[in-house]
Amino acid sequence: MDTTYKINKYRLPLLEIVGVTCTGLSFSVGFAFLSGEKEKNFIQALQKFRGSLLTSHMGPKVIVCDRDLALMNDINIMFPKATNSLCRFHINKNVKAKCKMLVDFVEP
Repeated sequence: MDTTYKINKYRLPLLEIVGVTCTGLSFSVGFAFLSGEKEKNFIQALQKFRGSLLTSHMGPKVIVCDRDLALMNDINIMFPKATNSLCRFHINKNVKAKCKMLVDFVEP
């Protein structure tokens, strides 16, 4: 789960929910325009997502997102049994940004 920040014609955050199959293929699960990036905005979208699942006990086992604290808090509320992990892309991006001054980094 991740949000784009106001890069669409409506200038609203867009929450994208993507799934991954056991063979590594990704597929779109859902999209939601949000009026903001606060916890109340995410909770509404996550409630709709949870309601679209077949049964109440069925849900994602692992949820990956960037370090958006509002989204992470709401994921823990709406999917308490799911493991909430950080996105490897965002971790690598932050490490490169923080360590750029310390190491001579050359892009491959």
